Amino acid sequence: MIATVKQLEKPKFAPWVVRNAEPRPDWWLVRPGEITAACESVKRGRDEVIATTPGNYPVHAVFYGDFSEPAPQTNWSAGSSSTSNSSYFRRAGLPPTVVWCAGIHGAEAESVAFAVNLIELLEHGHDLLGRKHDKLCELLQHYRLIVVPCVNMDGRSISPDHLHGVPYEEFRRVSQGVWLDGSLIGWLGSKEYFPLPLDRVAYPGGYPNADGFNIMHDACPGHIRTAEAKALLRLVERYSVDFVLNAHSCEGAPALLAPSEFNYRTHVERGQRASDAVNTALFRAGLRPDPGVGFPPGKQVNLNNLFSLASGALALTLECTVWNNLSFEQMLDVNFVTFETLLESGLSDPFVLREKLQR
Repeated sequence: MIATVKQLEKPKFAPWVVRNAEPRPDWWLVRPGEITAACESVKRGRDEVIATTPGNYPVHAVFYGDFSEPAPQTNWSAGSSSTSNSSYFRRAGLPPTVVWCAGIHGAEAESVAFAVNLIELLEHGHDLLGRKHDKLCELLQHYRLIVVPCVNMDGRSISPDHLHGVPYEEFRRVSQGVWLDGSLIGWLGSKEYFPLPLDRVAYPGGYPNADGFNIMHDACPGHIRTAEAKALLRLVERYSVDFVLNAHSCEGAPALLAPSEFNYRTHVERGQRASDAVNTALFRAGLRPDPGVGFPPGKQVNLNNLFSLASGALALTLECTVWNNLSFEQMLDVNFVTFETLLESGLSDPFVLREKLQR
């Protein structure tokens, strides 16, 4: 039987509505149109659309700093086995390059809100609450920065503005979706399929894009499925990125996760120092209940591993929070504290020393 056009159409899903949700603050801008408007309005930075999603949304990257160097003459895989560190990494006189990447899971809006506020800060000298963050701005003078405020614009388009204070099951419904029989797909269950079978779900959650792919796990070398993951990997390789902060959200206390053990040994060690420093800073700022130090390396394999393969970059995951112990402003501050702590530590303890990664 020949499939009709109607049979080939992607399922359309209405945005999820959280009943009795708190109204979002005016400065909490996380809708696709708001994200696009923030990126397209930049003057001090440079906006570039690096991909188009299956749902036909643009994925923006905003660049701050000098990105005029020519493309590398080789790739990291070859260059890291060559006789010259500069064969791939040719940035004489340029500072380290950092990527802030948010919204790979579209329902997780907290770091998306931060990314829009970060752009506002860099464009106008204050965030959308009017706060200046002088120390962070000074630290950013020592780096090149690429902000990708929302990777999964498809998932963001059908997700609520926030999940602050929602019960555990509601967080899971909105994040990973619901089967046709009403049961939760779940965090682990969503990963049993790649892509998620959209014809079998009542709501797919904000995890996948409009084709059903969980972009965070689009990490099979030689078989990258999504335009979003391809674009991020090209970005990291092209600009010899040193550090990628991959920002997510959870329903518990916020944390910078320990690195994956599937990595360079020096990255595992540096990632653990970063995790300890950030989690301690969050504790001292009253944003988590304990210092959260000494977490052992994880065993995960995901897009972070491929970032390291693309440029030798250190890549770590921030789990922001929808924890009802924190206010909206405090959820934003989780991101500010994390970023400031990482950038400050990177001045004395570089994110990556490529000469130590070479053979």
